[in-house]
Order: sequence, then structure tokens, then C-alpha cells
Amino acid sequence: MSLIQQALEKTSRMQETRTTPPVSDPKPWELDPSGAPLEKKLAQVQKKHVARGRLKKRILIGTLLVGSAAVFSFLILRGYGGHPGLKKSGVMNAVAPTAALQRPLQILSGPVYRLTGITRLGDKPMAVINEEIVGVGAILPGDAVVKEIGNGEVLLDVQGQDLRLRL
Repeated sequence: MSLIQQALEKTSRMQETRTTPPVSDPKPWELDPSGAPLEKKLAQVQKKHVARGRLKKRILIGTLLVGSAAVFSFLILRGYGGHPGLKKSGVMNAVAPTAALQRPLQILSGPVYRLTGITRLGDKPMAVINEEIVGVGAILPGDAVVKEIGNGEVLLDVQGQDLRLRL
């Protein structure tokens, strides 16, 4: 064999080894059980968790808004009287407060009358005052006489002065 032939054979063998990639075992990260499928599953779970958190926040805000609206409506319908300028409708009076609204607080002594209910027995109106059922003309402690029983209020005569009790 000639030298040229030997060189050709040697180069052809080297080219064969270079063109065919060596067969090797898979890399450790390619065999990892928490590969791409698990990553996708984790991303889906995280998205669901975020969506549930948003839903819970929206439900909480909605509940607070509905509760606030209910309280506000209740106060309007009840005719909140916390401020002397407030009417039953809940709108402020446009008129300046009068002297009657600014009168000083009077401290009264004597019995306290508490109206807790009004009903009718036949055609006779009856009221529950201080846990006692009374009718028109009844005498209460402290020389109070029931003068009139109306819708939601009772008029008493306490030692010559009228006192109106409201439910």
C-alpha cells in the first residue's frame, strides 16, 4: 500500500467519526420528572389561585357596598333625626336654624315614660308604656294622663304640660 492510500483511509475514518454524533445517555435535566408538563400545571394552578383571589376581593367589595346601601336606606326610611336640620327625607333644610332648634337642654326630673307599642283592641286604641298596657284616660305614675293614642305616637298630659311619645 502506498502512502497516499493510507492517508486517504485515515482521513475517511476521521470524517466518519466526525459526521456521526456520538450516542450518549440523556442529560439529568432531561429525565427530571418535574419538567415542562409539571411547569405548565404549576402555572395553571397559580392562575386559578390568582383568579380566586380576585373573585373573593370582588365579593367582599360587593358585600360591603350592598351593606352600606342597606344601612343608608334604613337611615333614610327611618327618618334619621340625629341632626336638627335633617328632615324625614334625609335632606338638609335650606332654612337657617331657628331659635327653637337651638334652645338649651332642659333637665327634667321625675318618671321616664317609654312607649314600646301601639295596638287596637276592637275600636279602642291601646299603648304599651313602661311595660304597662294603657288606654285613653289611664293615669300613669308621676300624674301623667293618656290624652290621645295615634299612629305611632301617644300624647300624655304630665302635670298640665303635653308630652308626645313616639315609637
